[in-house]
Amino acid sequence: LKDQFDNLDKHTQWGIDFLEKYAKFVKERIEIEQNYAKQLRNLVKKYCPKRSPKDEEPRFTSCIAFFNILNELNDYAGQREVVAEEMGHRVYGELMRYSHDLKTERKMHLQEGRKAQQYLDMCWKQMDNSKKKFERECREAEKAQQSYERLDNDTNATKADVEKAKQQLNLRTHMADENKNEYAAQLQNFNGEQHKHYYIVIPQIYKQLQEMDERRTIKLSECYKGFADSERKVIPIISKCLEGMILAAKSVDQHRDSQLVIDCFKSGFEPPGDFPFEDYSQNIYRTISDGTISTPKQEGMRIDTKTTVGKAKGKLWLFGKKPKPQSPPLTPTSLYTSSTPNGSQYPIFSIEPVHYCMSDIKTGKPRIPSFRSLKRGVSL
Repeated sequence: LKDQFDNLDKHTQWGIDFLEKYAKFVKERIEIEQNYAKQLRNLVKKYCPKRSPKDEEPRFTSCIAFFNILNELNDYAGQREVVAEEMGHRVYGELMRYSHDLKTERKMHLQEGRKAQQYLDMCWKQMDNSKKKFERECREAEKAQQSYERLDNDTNATKADVEKAKQQLNLRTHMADENKNEYAAQLQNFNGEQHKHYYIVIPQIYKQLQEMDERRTIKLSECYKGFADSERKVIPIISKCLEGMILAAKSVDQHRDSQLVIDCFKSGFEPPGDFPFEDYSQNIYRTISDGTISTPKQEGMRIDTKTTVGKAKGKLWLFGKKPKPQSPPLTPTSLYTSSTPNGSQYPIFSIEPVHYCMSDIKTGKPRIPSFRSLKRGVSL
């Protein structure tokens, strides 16, 4: 039974070690939840836009939905913090307090068991000492008996020697009887204490250790349940967060976003008109005798660039910078002149002066003195 008591000592210590091991597991889970919540909040903060004026707030449904998802994710992170806090108080804190109480109770029960075992060992030693003393006195009495019988049968022994041997025998016999009684008393006491030890004291201590270990098992079961309940309590709120994300996803309207783009980037420009046909073959079919150059009436078909540019002023272009105004189409027109602020005139050439000069070369009737005079601004 002493070996079994040592085994119970080892088992109860293993139970406390296992309890603390589970407490360590819960602590690490709490740290994971806290870090997870912190990382989620940092993620939301990273992608959440800074406060901006109302005119800069996003109006696209896809952007609004994303910001709603960020808000729901921030609430979700808060629920992870609630899980960590609940586990810390209900599971980890409770386990650590119970582990401390369990160690104290176990120590008390083991001390009681050791004291009971020490008391039984003391009783056994007293009984064993009385037994050994009684055995020794009995051997001495036997020696005295043998000595008395030898002297009593010896004819040469004096009466005084025989009487002395008889007195020694009586003394040893008396001492043996006293030690016998002492041994009997110690044996009876030891048997009583031993019975009490193995049938009352030790079973009571074992029962207390058993109840302590069962309470430890029950506490572990409760903490297992609390470990799950800590998260199950927040599941309804987490479900609402996820439902909010789904609603945000359903709120995305592609047609509305497209209309916002159209309203934002529409320019108001009218589509360009058809380009006129430019006949460059008229100089081929004219007669050689014709010394003049006919001037096609193309001026009425010119595009008023000033009017077009004026309308485009202040408009936003959807696909880049505002295009430069188109130059008027090349038409075989005559030489244009423009007046400067001081009243002088300078020639403006189109493609017509080139044909004009080429015609003069062929007909021998030059009308323009030189191209140099044109560059200097000499009027005809």
